[in-house]
Amino acid sequence: FFFLMIRRPPRSTQSRSSAASDVYKRQAFNILNFLGLKPVNVSSLHQKEDYYDQLINHFDPQDIRKFRQRYYVVDDFYNPKLQRVFLYICGEGECTGIRNQFTLQLAQRLEAKVVALEHRYYGVSQPFGEANLSLENLRYLTAEQALEDLASFLQFVKTTKEFNVNEKSRWITIGGSYPGALSAWFRYKYPHLTVGALGSSAVVNPIVDFTAFDEQIKLSARKSGQWCFDAIKELNSRVESTLFNDSKGAKALREQFGAHGLTNTEFLWFFSDIFVELIQYGARRELCNALKDQSHDVRLEWLSKNYQRVIRPQDYGTYFLANETYDHERNGRQWMYQQCSQFGWMQTAPIDDRTSMRSKLVNLDFYRRVCKLAYGEGIWPNIEEFNYQFGATRLEVTKLILTNGDEDPWKWAGVRSSRSKGIYAYEIVCDDCAHCVDLSTPKETEDKRLTQTRVRIAYRLWLWFNGF
Repeated sequence: FFFLMIRRPPRSTQSRSSAASDVYKRQAFNILNFLGLKPVNVSSLHQKEDYYDQLINHFDPQDIRKFRQRYYVVDDFYNPKLQRVFLYICGEGECTGIRNQFTLQLAQRLEAKVVALEHRYYGVSQPFGEANLSLENLRYLTAEQALEDLASFLQFVKTTKEFNVNEKSRWITIGGSYPGALSAWFRYKYPHLTVGALGSSAVVNPIVDFTAFDEQIKLSARKSGQWCFDAIKELNSRVESTLFNDSKGAKALREQFGAHGLTNTEFLWFFSDIFVELIQYGARRELCNALKDQSHDVRLEWLSKNYQRVIRPQDYGTYFLANETYDHERNGRQWMYQQCSQFGWMQTAPIDDRTSMRSKLVNLDFYRRVCKLAYGEGIWPNIEEFNYQFGATRLEVTKLILTNGDEDPWKWAGVRSSRSKGIYAYEIVCDDCAHCVDLSTPKETEDKRLTQTRVRIAYRLWLWFNGF
């Protein structure tokens, strides 16, 4: 593998001088060893926070209204002679700066500038200021508008002298999960603006009835043993029975998990997502070890003490999702709106009960009610139209890296194999390799297969920055 990584340049460049070839080899070698760098001290970076006047509606030339969209810049590693820029795409939450260690280490090794743009409607980047998040105000919250935001911002950086970036600069987008999809879609829609893109766990395929999600939860849990999936399944089943058959026990459950405002089915949705989120974010072994050979009450106690690490119960209540009040730390209403209006990804129980861990009450009818109660009539995704526009898993694009963790249930909404010459798809198979694992902080103790994938990524990005 490592021999292949430091191969010579393509034939078209063989005529270059031996000195240039030596530089090529040295830089390739440096890339292969970039994981030896110490973690970047984020607090020591000269991270600039500022605002860009962004159009509210990119698709109506007569609508000139604008809003202040927050962005960040890290110049600490930037070599202006090389003109390399990473555009880190923020997603469905407040963007508080450029903190992703892998991106920063790439920038350090490749001497690149990093800029990040906060997604419209999240954090302080609100098209209507601190006005409420009414359905009327949310209508410009679409992936298409977000992609136009990125294109407009990129051009702004190129043409503003203070950034020390010129028209010949080379840009690569980086994103994980939904921003990973935005990274891929941006490369597809604006190939002339970037030289490449990385989409980690990029969910490029909107799916309404997402049963494959839970099927992967079963497969991931079973890596610890069938007993782990059986324990998860039993917990969900017993909680459902308690909610509908034991009013005293149901009250105690809500108190134990701080979920007083949830209906029974909303609680089942929330409860199943505790397991989902822990496995999704690489804590499968920890979860299964905590459940092993324990009583039902002990298992519940552990879950009640650990769910706050990954989710909040109020995000599962229609009373909360329907609340139009603006709060820069809130993102549940906005993200659920994107699911209800464009993407779907409604996680439902598979038909085969043997592969399902969640209640069958959490079905499409339930999600339709959630969307209706939170946003009103007629809000439901038309994924056929969206996928026709962006290609879903048949995305045709060049110089795009798509990565997935073996245990990540979201990989079934992504591209898992390279179907065209321009896409480099890597599935990382190792314990707890789950959602956006390749963007996590590199560690000396990590599985070598994860390290190898990071090396492949770094090598490809270096090639693209250098015009190969």
